Amino acid sequence: MKALNELSQPVSVVLVEDDQFLRDSLVEYLELKGLAVEGTGTASGFYSLLERRNFQVAIIDIGLPDASGEELVDFARNSSDMSLIVITANDGLNSRVSCYRAGADLFMGKPVQGRELAAAILSLAERQVKRVTSESGALESPAGWQLNSRSWSLVTPASEEIDCTVKEYRLLYMLAETPSEPVRRPRLLQTLYGRDDESAQRALDTLVRRLRKKIQRYHDDESVPIRTVYSVGYLFADQIVVNAGQ
Repeated sequence: MKALNELSQPVSVVLVEDDQFLRDSLVEYLELKGLAVEGTGTASGFYSLLERRNFQVAIIDIGLPDASGEELVDFARNSSDMSLIVITANDGLNSRVSCYRAGADLFMGKPVQGRELAAAILSLAERQVKRVTSESGALESPAGWQLNSRSWSLVTPASEEIDCTVKEYRLLYMLAETPSEPVRRPRLLQTLYGRDDESAQRALDTLVRRLRKKIQRYHDDESVPIRTVYSVGYLFADQIVVNAGQ
């Protein structure tokens, strides 16, 4: 998996499993394999973790105490780019079909083998990197995007002007320097926050989510060009130029 060997950070994984012994065992094994794993035993814990950071892969048990795992799969599929692995003791045909319809990428019956799970995670992560890289060259628009350095705003291809905060503008400026090429997280964190701790990590992810939502309000196209390249950083996957405005 050549693409994964070139990543600057471990693949980030969230594991939702209410059996504490199984959860702790899988977290320990996957971390030994070099993955960055956070575990929780409830749906509420899953939602809380998603508020704090982005994950590349989610492993979700169907039988949770406070919600159906299928609900989590459906939520994650419609609100993120995560790859989704479902694990359950009920591996009947109806259960598998239901999970795939909800948006699961892979279904694994219990008992789960750590070696197989780790291989599945790495395979899905590699596909994500390849997909984002290929999509970055397919989003070009005739008019392109403009970053107005005088008004500190982003202008859409339809000439809609989006006002930016200082940090939003600085983020966009860094992405505009290397269009369709990812800017690595360590560089973004040092430039925007001057540090690389957990608080700064969360702040960066929140900044990107807020900026994406702001762009969606003005830009009719569903494909917001700020893309996550998991375990690497972010890129602006379209033509963008910086000008001084009028």
